[in-house]
Amino acid sequence: MLKTVLFVLVVLGVSCTPPLRDASLAFTFTVTERMDQLPDYVSPPAPNLYNNNPNFAVGWGIDSPIGSAVIDGEVWVLFNLGNQYGTTVKIARFKGANFEQTVRQSDGLIHVDRSGISTHFLGGMWYDESSGMLYAPLHCEYDRRISPPAGWSRKKTRLAVSCDKGETWRLVGDILTGHLPEEGDWLKYSGAFFEAGPGDIDLYVDARGGYFYIYSSNAYAPKDGRMNYYLWYNEVARCAISDKMAPGKWFKYCNGEWKEPGLGGKASRVMMDTFGIYGRIIYSDYLKKYLRIGPCLGANDKRFTESGLADGSIYISTCDDLAKQQWSPKAKLFDDPKNHKMGITLTDGAAIDPYVCGRMLRVYNYWLYDLPSRALHVEFAPGRTAVADFPPYGSYSYEPLPESGDPLVGRKTRITGCASPEHHYSGEWCAERNPDSYQNQFRKSDAAGSSVEFSFHGAEIYWRAIADKDGGKADVFIDGRLEETVDCYYQEPLPLQFAFIRKGLDAIKPHTIKIVVRAERNPRAAGAVIRHMAFEHTAESYRASAGFSSVMGKNQWFYQQWKDGQATDLGFHDFAAKTELDGNGKKQEKRIFLNVWGEEETCRLGADWQAAGHYAAARTWISPRQGKIRIEGTAQAEGAPGATKEISLLQNQLEIWRSQLVNADTQAAHDLTIAVQKDDAIRFIAKAIQSGESGKIFWDPVITFSE
Repeated sequence: MLKTVLFVLVVLGVSCTPPLRDASLAFTFTVTERMDQLPDYVSPPAPNLYNNNPNFAVGWGIDSPIGSAVIDGEVWVLFNLGNQYGTTVKIARFKGANFEQTVRQSDGLIHVDRSGISTHFLGGMWYDESSGMLYAPLHCEYDRRISPPAGWSRKKTRLAVSCDKGETWRLVGDILTGHLPEEGDWLKYSGAFFEAGPGDIDLYVDARGGYFYIYSSNAYAPKDGRMNYYLWYNEVARCAISDKMAPGKWFKYCNGEWKEPGLGGKASRVMMDTFGIYGRIIYSDYLKKYLRIGPCLGANDKRFTESGLADGSIYISTCDDLAKQQWSPKAKLFDDPKNHKMGITLTDGAAIDPYVCGRMLRVYNYWLYDLPSRALHVEFAPGRTAVADFPPYGSYSYEPLPESGDPLVGRKTRITGCASPEHHYSGEWCAERNPDSYQNQFRKSDAAGSSVEFSFHGAEIYWRAIADKDGGKADVFIDGRLEETVDCYYQEPLPLQFAFIRKGLDAIKPHTIKIVVRAERNPRAAGAVIRHMAFEHTAESYRASAGFSSVMGKNQWFYQQWKDGQATDLGFHDFAAKTELDGNGKKQEKRIFLNVWGEEETCRLGADWQAAGHYAAARTWISPRQGKIRIEGTAQAEGAPGATKEISLLQNQLEIWRSQLVNADTQAAHDLTIAVQKDDAIRFIAKAIQSGESGKIFWDPVITFSE
């Protein structure tokens, strides 16, 4: 079953807008698809055939990539036999002349220290000929009890070694972890998300450069809610080959340097031309380039969520020097938008070497029971290949994530939504609700000449606008000067993109950004709609919900009860146990996710709400320095009319603002500018007029230094 597609594409014109992007790759390729005569480990038998197939355990399905290594001139393929979460894990072992022509060997075995941490042999392997030792980084999932409510479990990478070609293994220990890696640390992360951790790994052995590289598919997962696949990203760590993958010898790539430790360090995103790649790396001697090939990271996995890219096609990106991690924009290698086969294994054209190829290579693409699997035979040739038309910036949550080492992810900004009175509109705009947008709304216009304008202080400005299939074009002006014409067309909605970023402005002077809708549109676009969502500008800003965590004092925020002018720190609670009766009248223990400070009887504080009880609830911010601050916020009571609640702002012991909330239809807004000294306390007090009343007050204040 063969299907050949020749890619000799016309170079598309791309305007020179920041960041600068190559318009094409310096080669072409021919791809031949084959779906028959593939080995079982990339083309598994249907589930009802398991009992008749001795190669696989009942229930086995390929939900992780398969790795291989060359040992004593033979290709070895090793992978789990479906019991990844046990303390004794079986490993299938095959060897042969190449990746496709192998014979089953006796199964391997590894004993892990305890249950609850998975053991996945998926990232590739390295055989040390001098010692006869086989090294395998392991993808491991842990803290799995947190999901749900969390959108994912935690991930890390461990190392296992074998001196008998994979028949028995010894677990060495962790080599890559998230910044806050311990079980239970997920609620220590700031805001609504936590770092899932470096897993879903791809090992690349760069014998030319002398390093091992592990590319991880990391993600920021919601603490409470379904996973958003737009927030997946690639990061990378390396270890000198002479250090043989030892724990403590790995260093993450962060802001152009390899200095952050693999254990607990921070990392930057890499190859984020909108999204990374979930795949493998191989070096082509013919092209003199490193190639990363696979589906776009962020393509949705319908087992978990509908959120993510719809296009599952296979893409290719190139790099000249892995030490610098300067990856090209991606070109489409194989066009199959409905593809849900996420597994990728690469070999040279002879299906032997997983790390170096010549003019030809093979791409094996498979996943679970999404049959038929495929092998792509790729041959390179001189010429140019146009890159895909992804928007230049990746997806980013609406709140900064300070635990990240990536400057955009951890940016320090103040965000204002499209409904802010600071956004000044002219022309024809209408409001539209959207659950994926900041504050669940955006403003849209397709009327040429319509504009939105915003004034700010800061060295950087970010414009958030939704790309979509009917997206139009807009001119972006800063201080009256045309900076860029932004094209908001994409083949599907992209709600978390930055449409425009400008850095290097004078941080002292005031600036104005203006967005003007154009009449022209991308010829592929179904309309000319601009969907304006928000502006962000650099500022030392502290939003209560974005800084919320299980760590008292983190991000300058404290969680306290308040009575008679005295503040007392509260205790944090992650879960509560609740006993319920099932349908048969038997008692069942149920875990209730809390993520709150305090007790219902006394007072409680959540990420964006406070509830008084016998005491007033006090969210306290301690100023890190002297200066002038702006205190913004809107408070609103929860639900049906209830007891009157009193809210107030205190600077140390001095009350500077007060209001009352009678029911859910009333709001109380404040916007104050005051001078503060270092260690001044700004307290947001929620008090029930009738002691013991504990209804929530939604109140997510923002404090921003104005000088």
